[in-house]
Amino acid sequence: MEHAVDHAFFSGDASLIIRGETLDFDEITRSLNVEPARCLSKGGKVSVSGKKVSKDFWMYRVKMRGNDPVGSLMQLLRELEPNIGYIHQLSDSGYDVCLRMYYQSELGQIYFEMPNELQALIAKFKVRLEFSILSWGGAV
Repeated sequence: MEHAVDHAFFSGDASLIIRGETLDFDEITRSLNVEPARCLSKGGKVSVSGKKVSKDFWMYRVKMRGNDPVGSLMQLLRELEPNIGYIHQLSDSGYDVCLRMYYQSELGQIYFEMPNELQALIAKFKVRLEFSILSWGGAV
């Protein structure tokens, strides 16, 4: 017997976001050895809202596969872990550095777990973790 969850829509991603005055986008990209999903200079417009950013903005993103939101966060951290020292350096220098997990679903209830291994890895990064969860709240 099929269940509505089997046909529910899920999407999401995990991101490393760096904000600050006069970010050197090329240096960040080179030092982290990843290609950013988005770079915006102060005053640039965010495509979704049309609002202007108040600081320079650099973001690397890993898209979610299937319906596992924590899998993308684990992949992001594993990819960035070899350069964790540079992330600490940016944060210690006053740049606003954070991890963000975004998850959207048409399910009325959203549930996920963070394994101990993932929690320990998050703690090693020494930056804040943001959650952005959007539920359309009606499929199940």
